[in-house]
Amino acid sequence: MTRALLVDAGGVLFNNVTEETDFLLLLARKHGADPDELRRHLDQRDRAYEIGRRHVHEVLADCLNAAGANLVSVERDWTDALYLDSVRAYDAAFTALRLLRESGTDLVLALANNEAEHWDDLKNAHYGHLKLFDVIGSSWRLGTEKPRPEYFRRLLAACDCPPGDALFIDDNPENVDAARRYGVRALHITGPSGLPAALSLLDRDRDQGRAACE
Repeated sequence: MTRALLVDAGGVLFNNVTEETDFLLLLARKHGADPDELRRHLDQRDRAYEIGRRHVHEVLADCLNAAGANLVSVERDWTDALYLDSVRAYDAAFTALRLLRESGTDLVLALANNEAEHWDDLKNAHYGHLKLFDVIGSSWRLGTEKPRPEYFRRLLAACDCPPGDALFIDDNPENVDAARRYGVRALHITGPSGLPAALSLLDRDRDQGRAACE
């Protein structure tokens, strides 16, 4: 029976800001950088902020300079406002997760995302998503990121749950495959309706499991 639910954020609770919005394009335009080069350099360097080694603003400044800008640091307030304006919370996903938590479930609910600590804090201040979880398994907190096996080892240890008793939900097929190789059951979902549909399936599976035990 499922004991822990491991839920991604970007693509599951929220949109993926850097992949799905004009955030990087507008950032590049403001600083006179090439947007394609900015994306390329960020793809190479985002691990530094995802594992908590550097602040996301510092990494963005480095990437902007590598893409043609000439700045000492990004304008923090402007950048944060642009980021938050780009975020879209999936209301149906939030509602489904909130109802699950309020039901008194015995599941351990864990956030399982690759994210900068600063972006997590900004979104939490506006949407309160962290309070929906028992375990905050963000990459910056665990010091490693998906799809590395060490990420799943540390997350499951924090949940006190063996791989076979966990269910992982993510929008990235690479992460889903990595979880399965680690022995975790995993669902690949996309879009705002993905998490509510997955939780409906989970409810049915748990009901069947309880009936089998009676």
